[in-house]
Amino acid sequence: MNEEVLSKYGGLTRVINYDVCIGCYTCEEVCKFIHEGMAFIVLYEIGGGLNKPISCFHCVKAPCVTACPTKAMHKDKDGAILVDLSKCIGCSACVAACPFGIPEIVPPGYASKCDLCNPLRKEGLTPGCVSMCPTKAIVWGDTAQVAKELRVRALKKLVYKPV
Repeated sequence: MNEEVLSKYGGLTRVINYDVCIGCYTCEEVCKFIHEGMAFIVLYEIGGGLNKPISCFHCVKAPCVTACPTKAMHKDKDGAILVDLSKCIGCSACVAACPFGIPEIVPPGYASKCDLCNPLRKEGLTPGCVSMCPTKAIVWGDTAQVAKELRVRALKKLVYKPV
């Protein structure tokens, strides 16, 4: 995909389709495994015994990036929001700015959050949560492809009645 398209549409996108998610904790566990015990996608009970995951949305106009005084929070070429630990001063501006409460300040005092499995993406692989989801509830790819996939799923749900 060319840089003009990536910059116009915000790069790559990860969406969690909550209608398909079964709350099995696979995404959380694989994230813990990949990130040495830290999960950046976490399931929460939302009532009635339902568990659903939440993780960084890697916003196109990310408030955490705007709020960061040292530019430690930044967007990579794919549109993922990353933290440059060498620049982070642990001031919590990103935590206060994020409407979803995603970044955390962890010892020894720097921000930590989902990086969409940056080391895996550098190797041409998909993020762990995406590749391991048994129901394919987590969709990842360029924004136009993800939007098309979600439209097709919605239409099938509305129109298609299996025999």
